[in-house]
Amino acid sequence: MTFEYKEFSAEMIPGLGRVYHTPLGPYPSITTMLGQSAPPEKTSYLDAWRARVGNAKANQISNDAATRGTNTHLMLERYVNGEEAYKPDEFPEAHINVFKSLRLELKKINRVYGQEVVLYSDILEVAGRCDLVAEYQGVLSIVDYKTSSRVKSKDEIGDYWLQTAFYALAHNEMFGTNIEKLVIMMGVENHLPMIFRKAIDDKLLLELSERVSEFYSKL
Repeated sequence: MTFEYKEFSAEMIPGLGRVYHTPLGPYPSITTMLGQSAPPEKTSYLDAWRARVGNAKANQISNDAATRGTNTHLMLERYVNGEEAYKPDEFPEAHINVFKSLRLELKKINRVYGQEVVLYSDILEVAGRCDLVAEYQGVLSIVDYKTSSRVKSKDEIGDYWLQTAFYALAHNEMFGTNIEKLVIMMGVENHLPMIFRKAIDDKLLLELSERVSEFYSKL
């Protein structure tokens, strides 16, 4: 079993975010869609946090988190490809430690079908780039890498499940697969990694559909 993944260009559009140019037109990225359809309580929490720490500090924390995530993703991608994950002094030691904490979990990957794969859904009119499509413990799965400065509970990663569920749905739509298993590998600074696993269910798909409808209703 193989899949013919194709690359699709993307661009940042002011006021909208990242958009992928698919064969049926431009589709917003899944992260853009989720960010702009976030429930009011989440938006209020983030606004209160920014007000509490100040814009400069909030921007620094956000930028540091983005850099940690980018570096960790790159090291994991190289490792899965059988390449040298990092060179001396290439990344901060803290980021390398996050990668090392996740490395053992990657031993559970039996076969890799694609990394950094662009997937889109004509049904939802959304697109996105999936970290990893692979057999995880022998089951075809969507695998997504996350990083965090602190331990998170299952209640705090709702959008991560929606994101990975979208990738599974889009992959099934594009390639006729039946991916149901979602795996989130979260590297946490100064802590053991957190591995979350979930099967797609109707409740998750309904919530995803509602968030898409909410996003498009605001355009």
